[in-house]
This record gives sequence, C-alpha cells and structure tokens, in this order.
Amino acid sequence: MQIHKNIVLAVSFVVLSSRLSAVKDDSLKVGKLPKHYFKTSFNLDFYSTGKRDLNQKNFVSEKLNNYQVNQFAFGFNTPLFTKDFYRKDSTQISNFHLLLAGSYVSVIPRFEGISTHHLSKTTIGIRAIYNTGKRSIFYAEFAPFRTKDNGYRYTRQSRFATTLLYNCTVNKYFSFRLGYTRSFVLGNRYHLPYIGLRVGKLDGVNFSVQFPRSISFNVPIGRYVKTSLYTKPQGGVYTFANTDTIYYLNNDKKLNFGRYEFLSGLRVDILPSNYFNFYLSGGFTTQNYIGFYSETFNKKNSGVYNSFYKERIANSVYLNFGLVFKFGKAKSIYNNYNMYDVQDLNNKDVDNINKGNTQIPAKNEIINNVKPNEVLDLIEDGDLF
Repeated sequence: MQIHKNIVLAVSFVVLSSRLSAVKDDSLKVGKLPKHYFKTSFNLDFYSTGKRDLNQKNFVSEKLNNYQVNQFAFGFNTPLFTKDFYRKDSTQISNFHLLLAGSYVSVIPRFEGISTHHLSKTTIGIRAIYNTGKRSIFYAEFAPFRTKDNGYRYTRQSRFATTLLYNCTVNKYFSFRLGYTRSFVLGNRYHLPYIGLRVGKLDGVNFSVQFPRSISFNVPIGRYVKTSLYTKPQGGVYTFANTDTIYYLNNDKKLNFGRYEFLSGLRVDILPSNYFNFYLSGGFTTQNYIGFYSETFNKKNSGVYNSFYKERIANSVYLNFGLVFKFGKAKSIYNNYNMYDVQDLNNKDVDNINKGNTQIPAKNEIINNVKPNEVLDLIEDGDLF
C-alpha cells in the first residue's frame, strides 16, 4: 500500500516537474491557459414514439387518422467571454460568463391520413451567467427562434423564448432556484414561474425538481457511468402548411401545430473520455397532447393560442439516444460547488434537451484504490497551474 502511494507521488512529481521545466526552458512555447470554464460542445439527439389512433370523431381527427412523432435535434454552445473577479480580502472568486447557444430541431408528426410534414425550428441565442462567488448565481437566456414547414417558405414564423433565474447554492447538498420563463415546450406560448430545488451533491446522488423542466433522481456509478430516473415535458409550437385543408375557414395558408408529452423513464450516460459522451434512455410517454391553431383566428391574440382542434392521445413507449462532443480545455472547477451549479444551469437548451452534466468532475476514488497507470487520468492540465 505504501509502495502504491510512493508510485503515485513519483508519477505526479514527474508530470509536474516536466510541465514546470517546460515553462522555465521556453515560456513562449507553453500552451495558453484556458480562458473559460465551459468547453465548446455539440450534441445530437434522436427521439421516436409508437403509432397511436386518434379517438375523437370529427372532421379533423378522421382526416388525420393516427399519430406518431419522430424528432432529431442538433445543438451547440460555446463560451464567448469569461471574466474572473478576484477579491483582495478573500479567496472567493466571482465570475461572469457569456455564451452563444443554438439548436436545430426537426420534427416529423406522422398522420396516416395526410401527407408527411417536416417541421423545423432554428434557435440562436445568448446566455449570461453571473456567479457572485458566495451563494448567489444569476442566469439569463434570450433565445429568438424561427419555425417553418420545410418546403413552404410562407410558413416561416419568428418567435422568442427567454428564461431569467436566481440560483442560491446554500451548500454542496442543497440549492434552490426562482425565476421566470417564456416557454413553448408545453405546446403553446406560456409565461410561467420557474421553481427549482436540489437535494444531494451534483457530483453524487441527488434529487432535483426543476419546474417546468424536469424531475430527476440521479445516481452516478463510478467515473464513467451516470444513471437517472426522470420525468420531463417535451414539445413545442411549429408552423404547419395547410396544404391538406385541415382547416377550411378564413382561407389560412398556414397553421400553428402544438404538441407536448411527458417522458418518464431511465437514462444511462456513458462517459468514455473528457471530450465525448453518449446516452440512451427509454420509458413511457404520457399526457400526450396535440393541437392545431388558426393563424388568422389568433392574429390579435397575445396570450395562449386558441385551438380549433385538440386531442389527448394514448400513452406509448419511446426511445431516445444522443451523442455529445466537447472541444478545447476549461478551467478547473474541482470542489467549487457554486461552479457546479453554474455548469448545471447551462445543461439544458430551450428545447429541454439534457446534454448531461459531464463537465462536473466525478468524485475521486480513494487514492489507495487507484492504479498507478490511471493517475494521469486524474490530473487535468488546469490543475497543475
């Protein structure tokens, strides 16, 4: 056991000495230190449900016949600006982060009675996060987006989503959030309060309730696997070409199509490296809702859309999997639990797709159980300076 400790110390000393000697020999050749706490990330997400019959007996439902949905999403976020503020009388560091975030979502609602429509949503927005270095974190997201029914230019529609949050990290075991969100995830345009709390450490077992985004019980299994039991809403509002004459009043050329559902299931995240992870989840989709809204009828309506057709659809199984790629280096946040909450705030996008909190360091294993050839994996470049 003592030999293992000596080996670990020796390897650490060699690595540290080599880095320091490189600085001494030629400081101009040393790679730049990371400027940001976030890595640039790209994610791909795939989702599909089973086919279900529509139950209402009216003109629209009989024309649509049945319903199934497939969804593909691509997203990214990258840091634009980071500023640390050091206090002379304290070891605490406050910081400000500005990030660019974007996504593209393709939704195919399959109705057997009409032609296939490929709906899309493109979002590009800004996220600003200010961490006071004590307990408080302030978060603001401004996300304008455009929807359309691909192939029909006249269906383009611009909208705007936003979220404003206050996060209080009471300690590493507990935090809560309060705020406001303008969201379309529930199949309509809603102004909702945001209320959240977390019990348990973000790098350990924790239970999180974040209304209206998700409820989850998260259990890490070692350094490379994370599991989660969760429920969350998924949906949106998309423009829909009225080429199949679903709505025959007012001569509307385009309609608004809203959908939402609640996903409840098990998710497993695999983290083979610091630059790539993937996840697989599955379970049941419940509380399924679809609705069609007339553009003309709701033209002067500044609140929620009024529907000319809506229906609750039977439950189904679903399958979801995704890939996440990360690039560049980031400043170390090891044991900085305020920064863990900062990372968690940046974890979901406006489409409520969860990329996984892979930049939150896993709890280190007991040093006695670490094999000598694994010690290099426990040392990050940023931790040596």
